[in-house]
Amino acid sequence: MKVRTVAALLLFGASLAHAQLSLMGADVWTEVGPDKVRAILQEMGFSSTEKVAEKSTFFVFELATYKVSLDSHTGFMELQLALSDKIPVMAMNEWNRTHRFTRAYMDTDGGATLESDLDFTGGVTKGTIQAFIKFFGDALPSFAKAVLDANGGGGSNTARTNDRPPGPGSGGGGQPGGSGVLTILDGRMSVRYDPAKWKQTPTTDGGRFEFTHVRGDGYAVVIAERTNIPTDSIADIAFSNIRKQDPSARMIVKQKRRVGGVDVWFQTVQATIKGIPVTYEGYYYGGPAGTIQVLTYTGRNLIGDYDRDFLEFLNGLRVSY
Repeated sequence: MKVRTVAALLLFGASLAHAQLSLMGADVWTEVGPDKVRAILQEMGFSSTEKVAEKSTFFVFELATYKVSLDSHTGFMELQLALSDKIPVMAMNEWNRTHRFTRAYMDTDGGATLESDLDFTGGVTKGTIQAFIKFFGDALPSFAKAVLDANGGGGSNTARTNDRPPGPGSGGGGQPGGSGVLTILDGRMSVRYDPAKWKQTPTTDGGRFEFTHVRGDGYAVVIAERTNIPTDSIADIAFSNIRKQDPSARMIVKQKRRVGGVDVWFQTVQATIKGIPVTYEGYYYGGPAGTIQVLTYTGRNLIGDYDRDFLEFLNGLRVSY
C-alpha cells in the first residue's frame, strides 16, 4: 500500500507538470506503443528481444548486468527482474520498507522478484521513461545483494549429443549432490538448479555434467577443472573453441557479473553448429577454487522460450574457497 501511494503521488505530480513540459518543448504521451519503447531502448544502448502477447509486448534486455523484462502496455509499463534464488518473506518486507518505487515478492516458483510500474496517466515524456528504466537498473545490484545476504552470502524431445556445445578439456572429477544441487571439485563449487525443470543426463567424463530441459530443446553443460585458469582466459578459450566449430561465430554480449560471491564473465554467442543456428549463454570463472564453465544453449529461434530458465540455471553457480 505504501509503495502504491507513493507512486500515485508521483503520477499526480507528473500531471501537474504536464503544461510545463509542453512549454519546454518535450513531447508528452498518455499512450506509448511498442515502436516508441523499442526506439527508447535502442537510444539508451540496449539490445532487446521481443515477444508479442495478447495485450502487450515483452522486451527482454540486459540492464545493470542483469536480464530484465519490460512488459509494455499502451497505458503503462512494468519492469521485472526474476531470480531463481529463494528469499524469506521477512527479507522482502524489509526491502519494501526501506526502498521506494519498487516492490519485491516471491513468484509462483518461489524465486525472488523485483518489479516497478510506470503509469502514463497525466502524460509522460521520453525522459520520464528513460529515468524510470535507469532508476530500476540502479536498484538491481542492491536487490541482488539483499537476496544473497538473505541466503547466507552468498519434454518429448531427447538430447542431441551431436549438438553439444564445444568446450575445453575437463578433469578433476566431481560428484552430483542431492536433488537440485550439483556439487563439484570436492565441494569448492556447486550449481543449484530446479529439478522440476532440468534433468541430468549421463556422461562418461568425470568433469563434465549435462542437463536437458524437461520441455526439450534446451540444454545446459557444466565443465569443471582443478587447474586455476584466469577468468579472462577461460572465457576467451571457450569462445575460441566455438570458433573452431564455426569460424563466423559472433560474440553478442560479453559482461562482467558478480555471481555466487565471485566475478565471472557472461557471454552470449551465436554460432551455426552442424548446420543448426545455436545461441549459447554462459558464465566463466577461474580462481583458487578451480575453473568452471556453466553453459546453456538452444536453437537460435527458441532462445526467447528459454531465456528465463537459462538465467536461473546460470545464477545457481556458487564458489566456496
